[in-house]
Amino acid sequence: MTSILARNYARALFDLAVESGSLDAMEADLRATRDGLFTDAAARAFLGNRLIARPTKKRLVDVFQGQVDGRVLILLYLLVNRGRTRLLGEITEEFERLARLARGMRVVRVASAFPLADAETARLIASLSSRYAAHVVLETEVRASLIGGVVAESEGQEIQFTIEGQLRALASGIQGK
Repeated sequence: MTSILARNYARALFDLAVESGSLDAMEADLRATRDGLFTDAAARAFLGNRLIARPTKKRLVDVFQGQVDGRVLILLYLLVNRGRTRLLGEITEEFERLARLARGMRVVRVASAFPLADAETARLIASLSSRYAAHVVLETEVRASLIGGVVAESEGQEIQFTIEGQLRALASGIQGK
């Protein structure tokens, strides 16, 4: 779950990227800074340590000077100044989500009781693509607790194509009459 603060930072950076026509480059730079600063446990601990002065933390960020878009660097300095470097992962995730939507792509997580066959996957992609009017990328998982069918989730919206979901709908229909 992305915090409101991270969404606001990501949206501002996204708007700048779209306005300047540098969406792909900005996304790559943001991803590189996140990976560079947070895959190393020592760097992550250093940035998160409240006892270390902000100017000292900024020297770590200076490593990216001249290697990434200046606006990404400004974001990093802003996060250091405000003690919010922990949000960089969330900001990057939200920026990537916004970029996918701008490109007409949508990631849909699908859970099924059994692994889906290629033909079932193709039908599901076609159905979801027309429903969302976007190119759909599936992330699948097997969830043994499902009785039958699939559950699809994207952008906080869940669609149930399961026996359990149909039984619930039938029960609520009967109770409503």
